[in-house]
Amino acid sequence: MEKHVKYLNPATGIANGESTPYFGIWIPCRVTDRKGNEAYREKLFLITGSRERILANDSVLTERGWVLAYKPIRFSNRWSLEYVKRFLEGNDNPDPNALLAKLIDALRTYVEFPSHQEAIYYALWVVGTYFHHIFQTYPYLYVGGVKRAGKTKVLTLLYCLAFNAVFSNNMSTACIYRLIRNARCTLLIDETEKLSNPERAQEFRAILLAGYKVGQKVYRVEKTRREELVPEAFEIYSPKALANISGIEDVLEDRCKTVFMRRSLNRNIVDREINQEDPIWGELRDELHRFYLGLWREVKREYDHLGELCESGELVNVVRSKGVDTSYLTGREVELWKPILALACFFDSTKFTCSLCSPCSHRSVFWCMTELAIEHARFRQVENMTETGALILLQTLVANIKSDDFYLVKDLRSWVSSQFDEEQKWLTTKWIGNTLRGLGFKEKRRVGTGYEYRLTVQEVSELAKRMQVELPEERKTQTSLDTLADKVQFSRAWLTDPKNLDEEGFADRLSLTDQVGPEAIQALEKEGALQSHPTKVNRIHLVRHGGS
Repeated sequence: MEKHVKYLNPATGIANGESTPYFGIWIPCRVTDRKGNEAYREKLFLITGSRERILANDSVLTERGWVLAYKPIRFSNRWSLEYVKRFLEGNDNPDPNALLAKLIDALRTYVEFPSHQEAIYYALWVVGTYFHHIFQTYPYLYVGGVKRAGKTKVLTLLYCLAFNAVFSNNMSTACIYRLIRNARCTLLIDETEKLSNPERAQEFRAILLAGYKVGQKVYRVEKTRREELVPEAFEIYSPKALANISGIEDVLEDRCKTVFMRRSLNRNIVDREINQEDPIWGELRDELHRFYLGLWREVKREYDHLGELCESGELVNVVRSKGVDTSYLTGREVELWKPILALACFFDSTKFTCSLCSPCSHRSVFWCMTELAIEHARFRQVENMTETGALILLQTLVANIKSDDFYLVKDLRSWVSSQFDEEQKWLTTKWIGNTLRGLGFKEKRRVGTGYEYRLTVQEVSELAKRMQVELPEERKTQTSLDTLADKVQFSRAWLTDPKNLDEEGFADRLSLTDQVGPEAIQALEKEGALQSHPTKVNRIHLVRHGGS
């Protein structure tokens, strides 16, 4: 019976029935030709998690039932031979908690991130570049900001740390195809505005739009040795980071974790240059390589478990149980954040304590990243909706539809037009009609030369809730509760959950200042949260005034 063949990527992967992790490393070897002449040549070896050094030639690999899936690219070793030798001779594994702390410190030494959560995210993203092939998706990074805000510096740090990183703003798409497929590189592109050639920009866009997910391929026509033109498939899944000033299109931004850098006021950080030859980068990459080889199973276990929670809907329930608003955690957002959340769960399992988090926070990497994910998703959703005419139309309907009736399309157009300072050429009665049908309003009738659509208060209200457009009567209570949540450092959902009203310390937490107590009672009463807890209101008053 023919032996089962396992196809291996030359750069990194898992062999032997998903049990043997490896990296492809080029090592100088002394070889003798047929005439007896000796010379040194670099050969590809597979360095495995069991500390084997396997020559990656056809005869050796065939004995194990392995075949290289692609022709190896002579890629500069990112794991130095000195550290590879130490790994093969030793039996130590890196301390994952110390590694993550070092990565966070290294990043914050050179860049002033908008928040401590962003620094943690970037450290986890760097770790994930070594594991990305065991995930189904991997988020892109987009770094924006004005000139001299630190965008290039961020990419330079990623170049020093990420797996097989390549850094260029003038790279051909043919080169990119092969680097991604054959070397599983982390692609770093600075100043993407320079992609001015329309044909090249279109090819590059195709790589970016599909390359965040496993299994996506692009096809190019390649010449064979016989000068025949044949289609060839290229895998384009890999970690990628982009930076520019002008921004990126919405479709691509949906695949990115975005951050907008600000010019730092800390001169120590601004003036600190990154020395790419500093030994610290090699030491950190050594630990990252060993971390993957030694602990990939544990990370994969967390990822698979998180996937099960996502499929069953339990992830949202877990997050909601902590009083966090989950309405923004849509399928795409969860898909992109799952690798980062899985790594966060792993570091929580190793008891990593984030020194950047304040004492009143969860002090959990998972919850730190979950809050960042929701904040990012909320920002994206609000940004997307406010930039679409459909949202403006819906907001107009919410404000103007007071009774169930037929409404002239030209009147609706007039109402929407009043929201703009200048004439909008795209805003026509035809656009209003098409958008109403797209929103689900289909009952219409012809009146003279125009049309009327039947709109009901209930339909408009339900649609507004689905699209998370705030209803007028909710605004005051919403703002009050959000303000209260900020002051007492609880989420709005937690404050309005009746179960939490019976927890010890609830009244004390709402009475931290003389101002919070009255606001708490007023806001919670408007929400109806205190209707079944009249004694709780009295207790809040007593705590505020020193009673018992």
